[in-house]
Amino acid sequence: MTQTSNGTYQLQGMSCGNCARHAEKVAEHIDGVSSATVDLAHQTISLAFDHPIDESQLSEALDKIGYSAVTSLTELAVGGMKCNGCVSKVESALKATPGVLHTNIDLADGKAAIKYWQGRTDPAQLAAIVSELGFSATVAEPEDDAA
Repeated sequence: MTQTSNGTYQLQGMSCGNCARHAEKVAEHIDGVSSATVDLAHQTISLAFDHPIDESQLSEALDKIGYSAVTSLTELAVGGMKCNGCVSKVESALKATPGVLHTNIDLADGKAAIKYWQGRTDPAQLAAIVSELGFSATVAEPEDDAA
């Protein structure tokens, strides 16, 4: 949920130069953001940071003005978690990953649900981060809803 260097974020909903300027001004009011530049053609906002920021706060601020973050939800199957300390370790590492907006770890099911900002991270990278902690982690296959 924190980011310490410059970053580019996918947005949706901007349609003109006024939209771009509004998004830039809102982003620049987030503590830690030193500058913001929108690329309207690619629907991205590039940010420079003074210090780590809470990316979920950035996402919420932009969402409030109608320019939503382009996000995805993924689920990891995590093996080897034995206690709440393991859950805390996995959750802390995921939340510290640039682009991660929310996590929900289920010890009983061995699952980690992660909402992330597209283009900032991806499921394979998230699985690798969990694996580096000493747990097995694979991207869970989506369940087939057809009966």
